[in-house]
Amino acid sequence: MQSKIYKIAKLACVIAFFALPASAQMSVTTIGATDARQCYINSANKYSSDTNPCDTALKRRDLTRIDEAKTLINRGIILNRNGDLNEAIADFNSALDINDGIGEAYLNRGNSWFMGGRLDDALSDYHRALDLNVSEPWAAWYNIGLVHDARDETDDARKAYKKALEFNPDFTLAQVKLNRENK
Repeated sequence: MQSKIYKIAKLACVIAFFALPASAQMSVTTIGATDARQCYINSANKYSSDTNPCDTALKRRDLTRIDEAKTLINRGIILNRNGDLNEAIADFNSALDINDGIGEAYLNRGNSWFMGGRLDDALSDYHRALDLNVSEPWAAWYNIGLVHDARDETDDARKAYKKALEFNPDFTLAQVKLNRENK
């Protein structure tokens, strides 16, 4: 079971990359804050592990509150990618303390929970992200499918993958999961 969760968690990291550019894009709204912009760029780059621009932007304290929340989310994305799950969760929690209506914070915190094996918490956060109209609902539905897969709940996983495809018919990862289950 643990190795299956680990394999699925690695896949969730891939989803974090696909699911988050929209949330990261929001943080570009800070005009002239080059560190916050570089933090966004780093979060969108699946190969970047550098949180330094995020750290600098947050230390300078010249961000608006919403841009601070977005920068925390972007740093959390990078921390997730680096496997620093507790630090990532702390950043997502801090962002939610600023504004608890940001669906992307729940989606990404759900990824942290999932990678840490806390499937109930992950599922709850993915559903909350959907309730808040997360910008890429197919990613949340796909991640819900991953949770159900980790629990060997095949029917629920298939339903979630199909729901992901309803929102984005071109979402290859969900189609691949459905094709594998049909064999």
